[in-house]
Amino acid sequence: MSSIATTARGSTPLAVAPRRPGLMLFMVCIAIFMLMLDAMVVSAALADIRSEFDASIDGLQWIVDAYSIPLAGLMLTFGALGDRFGRKQLFVTGMIVFTAASLGLTLAGGIVQLDVLRVVQGIGAAMLFATALPLLAVAFPEVGARAKAIGVYGAVMAGATVLGPVIGGALVTQFGWRSIFTVNVPIGIAVTVLAVLKMPRTASTPNRRADLLGSLLLTGGLVAGVFALTRSNALGWASGTVLSLLITGVVLVIAFLVWQTRAEHPLLDISMAKKPGFTGTAVVSVAHMATLMAAATYLALFLMGALGCTPLEMGLRLLPISLCAMIAAPVTAIVAKRVPIGLGLTVTMAMVTAGMYLLGNFGYGDSWTHFLPGMVVGGLGIGALTTLNQAASLTFASQENAGMSTATFATLRQVGMAMGIAGLGAIFSHVATDKAESGLAAFPGTGAVPQDLKQQFVDQVGSGAGHQVVDAVPAQLHDAVPALTRVAEHASIDALNAVADLGAVIGAFAVVVAGVAFTIDRRRQRDPAPLTA
Repeated sequence: MSSIATTARGSTPLAVAPRRPGLMLFMVCIAIFMLMLDAMVVSAALADIRSEFDASIDGLQWIVDAYSIPLAGLMLTFGALGDRFGRKQLFVTGMIVFTAASLGLTLAGGIVQLDVLRVVQGIGAAMLFATALPLLAVAFPEVGARAKAIGVYGAVMAGATVLGPVIGGALVTQFGWRSIFTVNVPIGIAVTVLAVLKMPRTASTPNRRADLLGSLLLTGGLVAGVFALTRSNALGWASGTVLSLLITGVVLVIAFLVWQTRAEHPLLDISMAKKPGFTGTAVVSVAHMATLMAAATYLALFLMGALGCTPLEMGLRLLPISLCAMIAAPVTAIVAKRVPIGLGLTVTMAMVTAGMYLLGNFGYGDSWTHFLPGMVVGGLGIGALTTLNQAASLTFASQENAGMSTATFATLRQVGMAMGIAGLGAIFSHVATDKAESGLAAFPGTGAVPQDLKQQFVDQVGSGAGHQVVDAVPAQLHDAVPALTRVAEHASIDALNAVADLGAVIGAFAVVVAGVAFTIDRRRQRDPAPLTA
């Protein structure tokens, strides 16, 4: 019996629930696990990539953001295309693109090649993300079954996000940094074959068109904004280049929003913003990624650079985040029906913020266990928030437009990630560089050291090298290695504490804004405006 029914000859197929929804859930979860893994797994490889290609902190940031920006800029486009042409076709295409890019990354010979191929990989990931939840919505039409499926999906997504450093650390330690991309190839091929043979065709909306201008405006705005943040440390916030980039980014994003009100087939249904809960959900979608998830990259660099962990040891020390997230996600799916979603999202965002705060105040001589309370609280918050966020995204549109709705919130999450990586990276590099310069200036005997060698020391500390920078100390400073190690470690500690403080401030602001937005929505629902003649 076919999984596709038709109402009349030539009519648009109507999707019905597949006979084996568990297989659909399996394929979607494997794909999402790969995508989220690749979003975070690079943190385990950054130290080795920095050493092999002599990369700056800007170069390292772009390895992450080159993946996140296509996700943010193209998710809505692919959501619309999936609704128009069918989600199975887009899912298969995305998996092929993602797998091919992973093979290319395995063979990359420089930082520029890495960045370009990460863009291609991000394009494939955007196709897969845009189809994942809509496929589950079709496979599990009954509300209770869908809630359980979303719980599994959320657990996989949350677990993979922070489990990435563990798996990546093991691969990098045993096989080198290229292995984090090589492992995607056989898995991607297997999932592609399985999807072609077993995934049922889904309904399509032939009259849905892609908004290419909208995609260009949104992507251009994000690229300009991220460039501004990454270059702010080197050029200064008052530089003409940074200010021009910021203004360009803001103008392009505003132009995107205006265009969405006029486009015949918009990427974003502006009417969704008028629905109860949209604003609060959007705020936490951006904020949790811009804080704890983005900060995990710099925590990983700190563990390897300042505390001397191997990639595997770093991943194991970050494991409490993933374990707590994986526990919280399915539990939240069960209890979520008894708690207003606005209250749940506000509380879980507060937990993420508390986790960020607890990560800070690291002192010289402290061990990695200082981070345990923050990782536990933040991990529980991330897992619960991920599940609530996924469930909320399906409430703002009909099943036929589920791709647009889920892609909207997935886009917001990637916007948060891209901006968080760039913004937190800018503060990390600024503080580390400033402290390294002042510490080196106060160090006796450095006057005889060539300026280029001192600048190299400062730049490497600013890129997250920590005390590993002393491996390249010139011969005339070998007797000063212990003191230089302290300078590098103090600079790295201050930089990480600054990241945690900024993340906590952003999180607290998001909690207040989301709480106010949800409160206003509840009052509007309780006291609807009177009808007028």
